[in-house]
Amino acid sequence: MTARPSASPTRLALGLSAACALLLALLAAISLLALQLHFESRDRAQLQAQLQTTRGLLTGVDNAAALAALPARLQAALADQSRLAVRVQGALGQPLYEQGPPAALPASLMAQPSAAHPIALLQWQQDGHSWRGGALLMRLPLDGAAPLTVAMALDIQAQTTFLSSLRWALLAYVLLATLLFGLLARWWLGRALAG
Repeated sequence: MTARPSASPTRLALGLSAACALLLALLAAISLLALQLHFESRDRAQLQAQLQTTRGLLTGVDNAAALAALPARLQAALADQSRLAVRVQGALGQPLYEQGPPAALPASLMAQPSAAHPIALLQWQQDGHSWRGGALLMRLPLDGAAPLTVAMALDIQAQTTFLSSLRWALLAYVLLATLLFGLLARWWLGRALAG
């Protein structure tokens, strides 16, 4: 019968540390993903609510006077949203209403609006800010009127900064916790196997 070599405390501690690092990294990744999905869901709900408000205003445009008053009505309904960029444009690209930085809504977003709810959310970087938004075609009740493209985006720079900081904090936590666990496991296993 051959004697089985005993595992060294260092090797056992390294194995336990690797398992600890894997579990902590998995927990950190799941936490970050859950938080990102929460932010996206909250942004989607806010954008959907603003699109519904806009749709309600557009359904009241049944004559030329109502169309002329539309920008003022949109401003009254949407202006209190400081993180919101909005562009309502006609079929030929002429703007009827704009709010927020014009560069916040890229041409690619305006070129491919959704035809129905829910809109596809896109995320992009523009001028040092992160944005999340989408575009939707909306019809006016006017006879012969072409559909309007309504694009909205939220400035999510605060979310992006927070998630980046949290990512670094979780990485530091996983590394430090793994190192501390490894040292503690080495000390404890050294004492347990010596005795």
